[in-house]
Amino acid sequence: MTSPTSFSPTADAGAALTTYTTSEYAIDLPARWRQLPTPGDNAVTFQSDLDRAGIFISVDFYEIPADKAQATAQRLIDSRLAQHEKQAPGQVDVFDRGTRRHARGAGLEMHYAAHIANTDVVMTVVVVMPRRVLNLTLACTARRADALALLDAVRAHFRPGLA
Repeated sequence: MTSPTSFSPTADAGAALTTYTTSEYAIDLPARWRQLPTPGDNAVTFQSDLDRAGIFISVDFYEIPADKAQATAQRLIDSRLAQHEKQAPGQVDVFDRGTRRHARGAGLEMHYAAHIANTDVVMTVVVVMPRRVLNLTLACTARRADALALLDAVRAHFRPGLA
């Protein structure tokens, strides 16, 4: 299914988007993003050569009480940042992070953006809902401002299921 809308600063204005839908979420991506084989059935990977970026989305199933959502999201974010630090000791520069209710009210959303070893920008968005956690990681080699614009575009087109 496609709809006429632009996606990111590098998209042609009016580019059609393809909607990828699972029982847990939907995401709209321009045709330049291609789906790559991913082992397992709870994850998917997309790559765009034009954007010099990749997206990895996974779903994990847990029972999470509402009063534990923020602590759960923080633990997951901290775990990912620790992994970056392990891979590039002393070279992880977190330049953006935040917490908010997901725009569609589906759960709590927490994110970070980090420059790793002055080369890659890695951004992770964790959406914690009562019965599952969605992890969306975007990695690219763009400048920080361009990477954040791409992340904002991806987030705007990522729709967790409400159930």
